[in-house]
Amino acid sequence: MNLKLFITIFIVIFIAGCGIFKSAEDLYLEAEAKRNSGNSKEALELLRKITNKFSDHDKASKAQYLIAEIYYRDLRDFSKAINEYENLKQKYPESPQVPFSLFMQGFIYANMLSNFEKARNYYEEFLNKFSNHELAQSVTFELKYLGLEVQDIPELKHLIK
Repeated sequence: MNLKLFITIFIVIFIAGCGIFKSAEDLYLEAEAKRNSGNSKEALELLRKITNKFSDHDKASKAQYLIAEIYYRDLRDFSKAINEYENLKQKYPESPQVPFSLFMQGFIYANMLSNFEKARNYYEEFLNKFSNHELAQSVTFELKYLGLEVQDIPELKHLIK
């Protein structure tokens, strides 16, 4: 085998291994697998590839939402999660994930950061934009009892023994 052919084959294999030729779907599936096996940071890298390289693909908004979820649920970086949910709303305003992002911003401010004023702002924005959404009832509940401890919420007293 001549040297040129060998180098060409090596370069093609190397590039393919780097994920350059992977589809948005392939990258998303790989990111989910990485996250499920505890490799959140590697999953984030793959998801960012989707949002950067395939920004017009329907997987891009899902990838952006999953980025925010990883920061919230896996890495417990609440400020970064809020920013990533905001990125979704800004970059993909028509995405079906936008109401969930808006809800999560309010939820994090209320329940993780105890910033009830910001939580109220996000919850009210949610109700103004998505009053018929499946989460509207949850948002109304959150607003009604914003700032109260679980033991002070009549509907939840049965959970405390």
